[in-house]
Amino acid sequence: LIHPLIPDWIVPQDYDAIKFFYEGAPQGYDLPWMAWVPALSAWLPLILCIYFSMICIMVVLRRQWIARERLTFPLVQVPLAMIDEEEDSTALLKPFFKNPLMWVGFSLPFAIQMLDGFNHYFFIVPEIRLLFDPLLLFRDSVRLNIFVNFAIIGVTYFLNLNVAFSVWFFHLLSRFQTGLFSIVGFQVKGHNEALTGSSVALSHQGMGAMLVLVFAIVWTARDHLRRVCRAAFMRDGGVVEGDSDEILSYRAAVWLCIGCAAYFFGWLLYSGAPPLTAVVFCFGAFAIFLAIARVIAQGGVGFTSSTMLPQPFTVYTLGTEAIGWKGLAAISLSYSWAAEMRTSVMASAANALKLAHNNRANHRRLFWGLLIAVVVGLIGASWITLYLNYTHGGINLRQFGVPSLAYRFLEDKINNPIGWEHIRPRLLFTAVGAALMGALIYMQHHFLWWPLHYIGLPVSDSWVMGVAWFSVFLGWVLKAVIFKFAGTRGYVTYKPLFVGLIAGQLMGGAVWMVVDFFLGEMGNVVFVGVR
Repeated sequence: LIHPLIPDWIVPQDYDAIKFFYEGAPQGYDLPWMAWVPALSAWLPLILCIYFSMICIMVVLRRQWIARERLTFPLVQVPLAMIDEEEDSTALLKPFFKNPLMWVGFSLPFAIQMLDGFNHYFFIVPEIRLLFDPLLLFRDSVRLNIFVNFAIIGVTYFLNLNVAFSVWFFHLLSRFQTGLFSIVGFQVKGHNEALTGSSVALSHQGMGAMLVLVFAIVWTARDHLRRVCRAAFMRDGGVVEGDSDEILSYRAAVWLCIGCAAYFFGWLLYSGAPPLTAVVFCFGAFAIFLAIARVIAQGGVGFTSSTMLPQPFTVYTLGTEAIGWKGLAAISLSYSWAAEMRTSVMASAANALKLAHNNRANHRRLFWGLLIAVVVGLIGASWITLYLNYTHGGINLRQFGVPSLAYRFLEDKINNPIGWEHIRPRLLFTAVGAALMGALIYMQHHFLWWPLHYIGLPVSDSWVMGVAWFSVFLGWVLKAVIFKFAGTRGYVTYKPLFVGLIAGQLMGGAVWMVVDFFLGEMGNVVFVGVR
């Protein structure tokens, strides 16, 4: 059913290379690089183009997000604090490491993770569980996870109160909507797709909110984007707004992005996607990437996920007849790079640009640093994936959860065609999410008294919010109490405490990763504080 639809140049053709990739190779079998050269030659340039286009988009939006809108970028607070200078620049230790409040915050999560790690080796050491029994609501059809993560609490402290409130409030609202639909027996025809929201309705509702968020990003930045376009396409553009503090000139960023987009579009066409399918898929994918980058830059959640993926978005926008079987195969294979999008190069580039802006780094050199990181990362990931699969067998590794989704998705859409009866109700909920998001953005921008920020709505029903919401709630409460009784001075005073919470959580996981590596131990999961 599936194999005839997959172009030969996308996948290896050597039978033994494929079999041993899944089952593990016999001893003495060298990695079959020659069997993989054609496939890697097809995929690596595509991934490079996708990543470069993400970096270029962030270059274009950097000034708008950092200098004009002044987004908080909570994830950069720890590295900024660690490299902050004091008056005596010759001091051996930075002020970050001399602050006792930082060490108080650091000690709590670090000590808990040390205990949990020792418990893995010695059962007599007590384990401190930070994942509590979930709350079951609406006749046990909805579960609210109660989980404490100190890093998320620390990051939340650097959010505006209305933003933090939005993140956890909209998750509870989505849980209420799911429970209400369950109680009344409301269902949308068809089934929900893997790695999307908790229901069909909420998955498409979240996508509608993301599309409006992207529109709002572009509309708010319209004056800046007009200047960027003039700098890119007109000879005197550089006079309009200087780009000397960007890692790429606007002209280079725009033209590189156009070139990468053209290659990406042509790749999809050559792999079997019809032109309209390629357009809708590219639009959906980059809308999701941009929305996630904005949520991370403004909402502070270290990683998040979309309630919709570009593959089902394309199918439920056009229908399977318009896409065709080869088009379905082409977009299904994109699960390899556009599936469980907890974060992306776009979000990483945005945070890197924020760090460079705050420290007046050599911006042109930063571009080459990002380029080297992407190339080294792709080469390393390719090698370690082949090594692990041929050593242990791919079917024995956790990573094969997502790759198998590509073929299940393709098989499902071939055997169960999607028509207007499936598309109509999904478009309705997409419109509902878009209308809600549009109303929230309008209220936020036009009424100072409006308390509810919009940033939490697009990702409210994602599984990540299901894990993180309670920690965000705790961070919001702590910051609100500090502001209530100590004001702005108290906020500044207690910042090192919350930076320490983040650093302690991360360092605890890092220590056990090194220890487990040298001891050859597996299964010692301490980073999230729960097995």
